[in-house]
Amino acid sequence: MTLSIAITGATGLIGHALAQRLAAAGHRVRSIGRDAPAEVRFDLARDVELAPHALAGCDALVHAAGVTDEDFADPAAARAKAGRGASALLESARRAGVRRFAYISSAHVYGPLEGRIDESRPPAPRGDYGRAHLATEELFRAAAMDPASAALIARPCAAYGMPPSLERFARWSLIPFDFPRQAIAGRIVLKSHGEQRRNFVPVEGIANLVGWWLEAAREGVVVANAPGKEEMSVYDFAGLCARIASALTGRRCEISRPPGVAPQAQPFEYRTRVAGHLPGPSLEEHVARLVRALLQKDAS
Repeated sequence: MTLSIAITGATGLIGHALAQRLAAAGHRVRSIGRDAPAEVRFDLARDVELAPHALAGCDALVHAAGVTDEDFADPAAARAKAGRGASALLESARRAGVRRFAYISSAHVYGPLEGRIDESRPPAPRGDYGRAHLATEELFRAAAMDPASAALIARPCAAYGMPPSLERFARWSLIPFDFPRQAIAGRIVLKSHGEQRRNFVPVEGIANLVGWWLEAAREGVVVANAPGKEEMSVYDFAGLCARIASALTGRRCEISRPPGVAPQAQPFEYRTRVAGHLPGPSLEEHVARLVRALLQKDAS
């Protein structure tokens, strides 16, 4: 069955992968964003309502433009994006008869990423970023309270993939992108000792999870942690980036950590009861591809 699906963040990292996955499966994609070439113009942080009938004819809404760390440079705008903006988006969808809602949230709703975490762990966010995502999750849960409606809440940890545009990409502070970029310059500087572990998931896998849920017509509210196959410490990931960059540039890459004794590493396992590990390019493939793209960009 062909679906008509509205997507926020369709030009971003996860939203772009999702739009490609759905279009390749024959579905119709309607993009929502604050800039051209979005088909529906809407700024989640500032606008209070969408244009009338903006989502008419859509079967589903996927929100892949939730708050980012960078949004909290303006805390008021970030809170508006997570609350008022998401509410306006959902209200417009409900008025248009949309009954299926998916939200790309974050593992940070759980609080400290330590121990074994699956969907049975209650959310306990510690910072503004996690709290904002949890607030938007609650709006999507409420939207699915109607018996004819359904919602998917996906909670990835560290997502990786090729940005659709290196020039427009704004999330270089994330380690799957920051460390490869630093490695090209010959030194990766860690802000901590890097003993904390992270689960790395390819954006293609997240897109497959959302596509599976939409096409399977699941009922009720489904929460899925969206884990990838690869889990390692931040320091070990820095080492992976250093090795790949050194092999591709012929120059040594060093890793710098704060002085002193490293704290004891806390165990971390990110698991799911929904769909298992998500497939996609390996972390090594991602780093090599990104390093090559950055080197080519610098040479042009």
